[in-house]
Formats: sequence, C-alpha cells, structure tokens
Amino acid sequence: MITRRLRLEPVEDRHAEGLYQAGRASRAELLPWMPWAIDITLEGKQQYAADAGRWWEADEEYHFAVVEDDFVLGVMGLNRHPDGSAELHYWIRSDRSGLGYTTEAGERILRWGADELGLESFTLWAGVENRASRRVAEKLGFRDTGPLPDLMDGGLGSFRAQGYERSATSTN
Repeated sequence: MITRRLRLEPVEDRHAEGLYQAGRASRAELLPWMPWAIDITLEGKQQYAADAGRWWEADEEYHFAVVEDDFVLGVMGLNRHPDGSAELHYWIRSDRSGLGYTTEAGERILRWGADELGLESFTLWAGVENRASRRVAEKLGFRDTGPLPDLMDGGLGSFRAQGYERSATSTN
C-alpha cells in the first residue's frame, strides 16, 4: 500500500534489519510501553518477521513495515477479533516522530481494514502518559472510552492505559 510519503509492506524477513535499527534507535521511547523493547536483537526481529507471516496466513494479525524510500520507520498493523473489529497498533522510530507519519499510515491501514477485511470497527489502547500515541488516536478519529480495567505490561513494568474505539465509517 502507498500513501503520499510512505509504503506499507507486509512485514517480511527483508525488513528485520531495518526494524532492528529502528527499534534500537528508539529503545528509550519504546521501553515504557513495549515489553519487547527490553532486549532488541536482530534475531528477535527475524523471528518477529517469521511470526508476522504466520499470523497473516492465519488471518489473525496483519503487520506492516512503514517504509519511507528504503528506510524502515516502524510497524503498524491490525490484530483481528472475531466480532468484526480489530485492534490498531503502531510505533515509529523516535527520530521521525512528530512528522505525521503515524497518522498518515494509520489512515491508510484503517481504510484497508474496512475495505479489504470488511472490519466494522477498530480499537486501540495507549498508555495514559504516552501523549504522542494518544494524539495519534485522536487524529485518526478514535473516541476515548476511558481507562482500561487492567494494567498493561511495558518494558519498565506495568502502566495505566486508555482505551479508544472508532467505527470503520468514521471520518477524521
């Protein structure tokens, strides 16, 4: 899939090195929210790429490498639920944050989920203190549904998170 500035490519082994580099460059910012950021290795990203292919084939999860030119910026995807909804997840390397890439990719992924997967609604969660992620949710037209009942696990321990939802037909 193509946006104005980005390519969204299903995660494959060829993305592992770029995801490793992006993760290492952004570890400090990812660590509070992502347990996998504790130990970012090339081997771990290669395993993730293999897993992503299996999840895609099983029609469960769809992980896309977010690419600008040939530079991997991060990952965005959808985790499918049996009720016709999917959870949106994303991360973009820290040195590219604040440039609208996450919102641009998110708009395209949500449209793809509705058009190609027939999804009716989307959810996401973001750490209460993760202002950047919460701002992306708002820009994408998600509605804040309040705090999640359980703590989420991050690389530095547990944290409180907010839930968000939007219908597939929402416009920003």
